[in-house]
Amino acid sequence: MTDLWQYLQTVKRPILLYGSGNGADKILSVLTRIGVAVQDIFASDGFVRSRSFHGVRVISYDEAIRRYGSDVVILLAFGSDRPEVMKRFFELSRKHELYAPDVPIVGDTLFDWPFFSENTEALGTVRSLLADELSRKTFDTIVQCRLSGKIHDLPAIMADREQTLTELLHPEGFRIALDLGAYTGDTAAELLRLAPGIRTVIAVEPDLRNFTRLSAAAEADPRIEPHLAAAWDSEQTLRFRKGGGRAIRLSTEEKSVETPAAPAHVFLAGRVPDFIKIDVEGAERQALLGCSECIRRRKPALQVALYHASADLFELPLLIHRMFPSYRLYLRKFPSVPCWDINLFALPPRTT
Repeated sequence: MTDLWQYLQTVKRPILLYGSGNGADKILSVLTRIGVAVQDIFASDGFVRSRSFHGVRVISYDEAIRRYGSDVVILLAFGSDRPEVMKRFFELSRKHELYAPDVPIVGDTLFDWPFFSENTEALGTVRSLLADELSRKTFDTIVQCRLSGKIHDLPAIMADREQTLTELLHPEGFRIALDLGAYTGDTAAELLRLAPGIRTVIAVEPDLRNFTRLSAAAEADPRIEPHLAAAWDSEQTLRFRKGGGRAIRLSTEEKSVETPAAPAHVFLAGRVPDFIKIDVEGAERQALLGCSECIRRRKPALQVALYHASADLFELPLLIHRMFPSYRLYLRKFPSVPCWDINLFALPPRTT
């Protein structure tokens, strides 16, 4: 068995990188390490703008095909959940040999063949714990796509977000929700639409720019209670890299920002949540541990992101199963390319 990285070492045709940014940085770092050269970098129309990346002038797709012909290998270096962008990805995959190399959002550990072999037992255990056939199909497809880089099987496992939340969570009974990693209030707004009985969404977001927009959402709907803080397993002060977007992460840089961090009970202040969402850019383990006492005593429904680090796919489900063995586990991937937006729904017995 081989993975994409091993395959790329055998390729004799031109290899083109589609996109620039953090994902492209990580892909180029791996390719340099394994001795694979990229012939050119191209961008979508409207994003070329006479710029360069890693000293290489970024060209358009049309110029790339004029230079190298259609018999090229394209490496996708960014992701999207926008339908028109995903449509473009799949159109290119039908015209060319296209791959989405799996580089983690957090950390440097690749989900490659050695990693898979080392963790086969843990992966198999998680698969056996999944509660329905769609979860197992989703799990198998994610593993295959991460190893191969191929995207053509992803549409078959893309679950409708609203349908999933409605059918798995039954949010009509929710009164209190805890949103850890609230971003700008998108999840809160979604919950309030699907669960009109909600009295409060306690929304925790550590990034100041995101929090500003979250606060604006709270002004428009007072059921949203915003907190400028990070979800953690203890009360302390953490340092985060500056910058907006979803990808705020821990940092030791001088320009990083100090942010208070706390476990769930600090934000709940005695309230009992029916639902906890955890999507905290790689700190899901710490956030889960910070919620553990509340979950054990109150048994809320959980939604936990599993796609930031390579080991999340098995480490986080196993952690939840060890702490709360009565919970049933469902795996769903919402529409996006590549293997992002993977969520574990952990439901207590009373909701199944």
